[in-house]
Amino acid sequence: MKGVGVIRAVVTAGVGCGLVFGATQVHSTVSATRHWDVSPVIRTGSDGVVAATDLTCAGPDRAGAPGSTDTQQKVSMLLASAPSVLTSRATGAGSVTWSGASGQGGPVTLQRGGTGDVTIAGDSSGQAKASGAMAAGFSASQWTLDSSSTQRGLNLQQCGVPTRDAWLFGGGTDKGRVARLVLANPGATPVTVDAAVVGTTGVDATSSVHALVIPPGARKTVVLGALAATLQAPAVHVTSVGGGVVAALTDSWMSGETPVGESTSGPAAPAATSQVLPAVTVGAVAPQVRVAVPGASEAIVRVRAVNASGAVLDDQVQTIAAGTTAAITPTGLQAGTYAVQVTADEPVVAGALTRTAASGVSDIAWLPSATAVTGLAGLALPQSVPAGQSQLVLVGSAAGSAARVVVTTAAGTTTKDVALAAGRPTVVSVTGAQSVWVKTTKGSVYAGLVIQGKDSKGALIAEVPLAPAVEPDTGLSATAARY
Repeated sequence: MKGVGVIRAVVTAGVGCGLVFGATQVHSTVSATRHWDVSPVIRTGSDGVVAATDLTCAGPDRAGAPGSTDTQQKVSMLLASAPSVLTSRATGAGSVTWSGASGQGGPVTLQRGGTGDVTIAGDSSGQAKASGAMAAGFSASQWTLDSSSTQRGLNLQQCGVPTRDAWLFGGGTDKGRVARLVLANPGATPVTVDAAVVGTTGVDATSSVHALVIPPGARKTVVLGALAATLQAPAVHVTSVGGGVVAALTDSWMSGETPVGESTSGPAAPAATSQVLPAVTVGAVAPQVRVAVPGASEAIVRVRAVNASGAVLDDQVQTIAAGTTAAITPTGLQAGTYAVQVTADEPVVAGALTRTAASGVSDIAWLPSATAVTGLAGLALPQSVPAGQSQLVLVGSAAGSAARVVVTTAAGTTTKDVALAAGRPTVVSVTGAQSVWVKTTKGSVYAGLVIQGKDSKGALIAEVPLAPAVEPDTGLSATAARY
């Protein structure tokens, strides 16, 4: 992004709103000792059926940011309702509404199993609320396609609920590379946020932000630019008190006059000794896996890349110091889609960077590690990606895992049962889909979506993990349990 100059941390405010996989924890009770617990934005009725689901999209990353003249930047918020075959207990009437800053918002016409979209404009987040029969299996995501001379990339991020502790991956020390962190507070009370920028040598105090107060219903943007050369493989650790925030990190990269790419991503799965990146795409450039060690002890980390045949094509081990990050580049990978598994003897967090070309105009995609799906997950797909092709990637967490894939298109709904092997990616083409849903039928699975396109300038790509959705009989999901 031009015109930023030597910016360390600039804040703007806007009003708007062996191969062993770790087990997934789904919390059904509130504990004051954990930073991710059942969120009050998920509500159930007396019959135990979820009655309302509130989801927040962080909104545009440039509107209102220092050095940006794009005050009316727009992003699309995609809304999806799971087909009734997946939410049979949710019966009766339901409704969907959304809201943003400056009077944006209103009711959304959305049928069961259907999709819809609204536009978030300017310095605003977007909140979507589904009530009644529409609350179960409700999903929201935001997407945009930037194609200007200074911003180019396909961005897709699933929206969610506030969290008090999140790790996000993106940015770098390359000249012309800027990371913008958007923090939205959809709650009714002020929230105080720390955003620590962590690299291979630890926390960089100059780039980090401390005690940032975000008023109720507001959002703030932290622009991270001109990172010190010593701040290699950066990750951003967001923590808050007084409530949670919804966070998104946009990595915008220019090399002189040439766009390298742009990607917006959300938080990685919480720190654990096993992380899965289910849908890492390899083309002309090897992916980069970033790993952070949040704890007080160093971690011995293993990174494995597994192809669709189940072959481990790269296996690297590295020791990473406590409170630091590292970048690990898998080697010897042919073009294709891989599951990358990160295991360690201490809890870690992870994300992977894909780049479509080594030089010239390209695009990038950040894939944060996924949360295991033990029930239902899904989202709506953007419909106007040029030459768009979409793939759903499923990875079983253990031998014998299985899932049902339900795809909605303009022609109707199709269902496919898929048997999964542990740690091995299974790729399902979902090109032309309006929405994609995964229902676990045995064990648990990790799911990711890859969307690729091509315009007159070159290739486009976005990768996103599928977050567990709220189910009708419990009102709980792993995503909804992070407030």
